[in-house]
Amino acid sequence: MRQATAAQKKLGFRIHTIVFIPSIVLLAMINLLTGAPYWVLWALLGWGVGLLSHWFFVLGPGARKPETT
Repeated sequence: MRQATAAQKKLGFRIHTIVFIPSIVLLAMINLLTGAPYWVLWALLGWGVGLLSHWFFVLGPGARKPETT
């Protein structure tokens, strides 16, 4: 996505976040209904790392600033 604009990158991050929240809630509900072991924590950790890195490179300190020519 190097050719994506800043607005497109922000939209991608928003979509990632919007999908993350209900998915984790659904997985947590399934896991609570089925009982231990609580594997949802691994899904939360793995996907959370992906979401955090997405934030870091889109909105955080790792975001590239637009080059001026």
